[in-house]
Amino acid sequence: MLRDSLYIIQSDFTGSIKIGRSKHPDKRLKELQTGCPYRLKIIYVFREKGWLENHIHSLLLDFRLKGEWFSYDCVGSIPLSLYEEIPHGSFDDWWVKS
Repeated sequence: MLRDSLYIIQSDFTGSIKIGRSKHPDKRLKELQTGCPYRLKIIYVFREKGWLENHIHSLLLDFRLKGEWFSYDCVGSIPLSLYEEIPHGSFDDWWVKS
């Protein structure tokens, strides 16, 4: 049985971060991209850690923009145990347009 993954997606326009859970994060990205005028990219997928979603949302409550979207400023408040898994610099190229 496939378990939910926790994913982080970022907008290339504002740098805002979406933290969610899905069995298929790539498919979820495509669904989100359909309704978004800005390019979105997956920053990282934490396999089988979808159960952490509500906890992470509560930790980042002060940075919440709407729903599961958080301001770029939340990056420094992501729990270290997760942050250390994300490749260095992954959040920092949102302003570079390709």
